[in-house]
Amino acid sequence: MAYQPSKSKKNLKEEEGSLNMNSMMDMMTIILLFLLKSFSTEGALITPSEQLRLPVSQQGEKPKKELTVSIAKNSLMVNDAVIMDVAEIGKEVMLIPPLASRLSDYAAQEHELEVDVGKEFTHEVIIEGDEKIPFELLFKVMYTCSKTEFYKMRLLTVKKGS
Repeated sequence: MAYQPSKSKKNLKEEEGSLNMNSMMDMMTIILLFLLKSFSTEGALITPSEQLRLPVSQQGEKPKKELTVSIAKNSLMVNDAVIMDVAEIGKEVMLIPPLASRLSDYAAQEHELEVDVGKEFTHEVIIEGDEKIPFELLFKVMYTCSKTEFYKMRLLTVKKGS
């Protein structure tokens, strides 16, 4: 036995539906911008060079962008600017004068920023050392950093994958 359709269904016309592309484009743009932002903030903070091979560690934190002192095989650098050759560092002195003067300049700039802008001076420095440098050289760099107001030191290593 067949039933008769109701009057409202009988007069119902089929309508064509379409997607609103503007809303979908807005949504995709927001997702794209979010992904680009997240990828750009997790990039590498260092660029490896032939003269600097970082030691490997098991644990560690992600480094922040701070003042960087690099001890390569042949040169000593602050923020990728070469200060002096490693061979010029005297064996009998603990303080490295060219490094001390450069770090003192950075400390003075940070103090000015603290007064002018209110940016806190964190006293942090990241030390990048080649895996083959002698401990005495690393100790001299750390001593020089501590004497120029950069007493919060972090040693940069490459985290070993698990």
